[in-house]
Amino acid sequence: MSRSLDRRDFLRMGSTAAAAATLTSCSALEIDPDTDTDNTGPAIDTTQKQAPMLQKLVDEGKIPDLAQRLPANPFVVQMQESLGVYGGTMRRGQANTGETGSNYMTFGGLTEWSPTTPSQPQPGLADTWTISPDGRVYTFTLRQGLKWSDGKPFTTEDLMYVYENVLKNKDLNPAFPAWLTVADEEAIFAAPDEITLTVSFAAPHSLFLKYLCFAPFGGSVLQPKHYLSQFHKEIAKKSDLDAEMKKASAPTWMDLYWAKANRHLNPDRPVLGPWRLVKTVNATNTTGRIERNPYYWKVDDTGRQLPYIDAAVFQVLSLEAIGLRAANGELDLALWDLPPTALPVLIKNQDTKPFQVLRWQPDAHTALAPNQSHQDPVIAELFQKLDFRAGISHAINRAELNDALLAGQAKPVHPCGQVGDPYFDESFGQRFITYDPDEADRRLDAAGLTERDEKGMRLRPDGKPMRFTMLTFAVGIGLDQLTVVEYAKRHLADVGLDTVIRTVSQDLWYTDVPRGNYDIICYSFAGYQWDIDPLWYVPNTEYCYWAPRFGRWSYDPEHKDSAEPPEVIKNLLTLYEQLKVAPNDEERLRLGREILRQHDENVWIIGTMPMPYQPLVIADDLMNVRPEAVASFRQHYEGATDVAQLYFAEPDQHS
Repeated sequence: MSRSLDRRDFLRMGSTAAAAATLTSCSALEIDPDTDTDNTGPAIDTTQKQAPMLQKLVDEGKIPDLAQRLPANPFVVQMQESLGVYGGTMRRGQANTGETGSNYMTFGGLTEWSPTTPSQPQPGLADTWTISPDGRVYTFTLRQGLKWSDGKPFTTEDLMYVYENVLKNKDLNPAFPAWLTVADEEAIFAAPDEITLTVSFAAPHSLFLKYLCFAPFGGSVLQPKHYLSQFHKEIAKKSDLDAEMKKASAPTWMDLYWAKANRHLNPDRPVLGPWRLVKTVNATNTTGRIERNPYYWKVDDTGRQLPYIDAAVFQVLSLEAIGLRAANGELDLALWDLPPTALPVLIKNQDTKPFQVLRWQPDAHTALAPNQSHQDPVIAELFQKLDFRAGISHAINRAELNDALLAGQAKPVHPCGQVGDPYFDESFGQRFITYDPDEADRRLDAAGLTERDEKGMRLRPDGKPMRFTMLTFAVGIGLDQLTVVEYAKRHLADVGLDTVIRTVSQDLWYTDVPRGNYDIICYSFAGYQWDIDPLWYVPNTEYCYWAPRFGRWSYDPEHKDSAEPPEVIKNLLTLYEQLKVAPNDEERLRLGREILRQHDENVWIIGTMPMPYQPLVIADDLMNVRPEAVASFRQHYEGATDVAQLYFAEPDQHS
């Protein structure tokens, strides 16, 4: 094995200039590489029905036999390649210092995504479901004998607890969740027995099953009553609750409750996914750890309990260090937080180090978004002018970005959905896309920016000096945001727009952006399965990055940080509500495409260059990984491959 790559090598090879120079024959950015793999797996002892580490606990009397831990009808997983062997610890890296990045690895849903493209809802904790002829009532049947990771039963009692005591509790949820609200009416949960749940809506809910697959939504209704009720004001004894709040330094009982409910931060919180948190990342600890859930409810087709891999560790690293570790074969699975600048080194090293690079379809388009709901009315009016946005778009030299950063392999487009998403139209996203400084000048003049200062920089429409702050932070996906804004700053200066770049921490981003306290952001916008995470194209939350105050207005118009949108943007909200209650797929698709058509026409989000593919780094002997998938937040990124069936061909090398 060749020597490890040192930091100097990585910085030299990973620079944007080196990126273009080292992409000989565009090999690093080919979109259709040879994905043939050797599917021959190791010899398997199919009589071994559970992991040795769990058999040891059974022998010691610490957990019941496997037959008592599995449901009566476990989910049987079809292998991507072959049956696996037990053991090994997966090495992961993450940039987030606030919590362990194990979201999809501890998640189990009532319905779950199929490992296909496009993904579809498939059975999960719910073995079956039916939908009433009018599309209003969903009836789920849970698997008999499901258990939380601590061995306690999971039944509809847990689901009803969440509905009655969490979703409808005004302290914990001031507003009933929008994804469970249809035709302005809240969903109604009912449970006639311990395995049957009905969810009724005022109108058809065309997205409900998809919402349940998505961990932020589907996971929110899966809370262990036996554990979390002890932190609930209306259930726990006041003296006990006060003691817990004091112990946790929680200012309110709601803060305590949500901290205890967080499966990324609280190791004591029982879960339903393949692994459970045993050690969290926090301010004093930079390494998190998850271990297999003894009560996980999936098996392979020989009846052997999943997951195959024993544990995973998550180490907090800089983006640069994550790329360096991956390039040295020191991470076993890496996609999120893998910097694009690492790509040339990854391609170069995969022949000599113990890893390979798979090319997944990206779902992250680094773009610029002027804040349509700006707090300054003069700037808000300016940003809402199409001529202004067209001027910015024509000023961006995308060919320069493409050649310098992506070896000319990408195609410029504005975010309007994306290839592979059912709402996408190939004609979308091309308006004002060409680099044309003269047209940019004409458009900016037409927007009212005709006056300039002595340096040639444009003045505000009211004659005052004008400088826009471009806000960003290291997202960990898509084309590097800081690099993009550095190019954009120069391009915009050429047409008289003065800008300054501001990078912030993730915590500050999520504090400032919802208040609309910024000018222009640079972020990776999504396009795949956006209908269940509509904030990218529909301002229905304060986390809509191109119009956060309009998003706040959509559900809380009296809030101090809300602002009423113009009619053209209100129409997006109307279209989305109609999409949710669409009586059939044909109408749902029509409405979704109309939302994207509005974005195509108005260019509220100004695209730069999308990645031609998303690299996924895997250890050479990590098996059962999908060779192709969409790397999307809504698909849980690496979780688009069925993580429970992953295994190491040589687990002893991953201890």
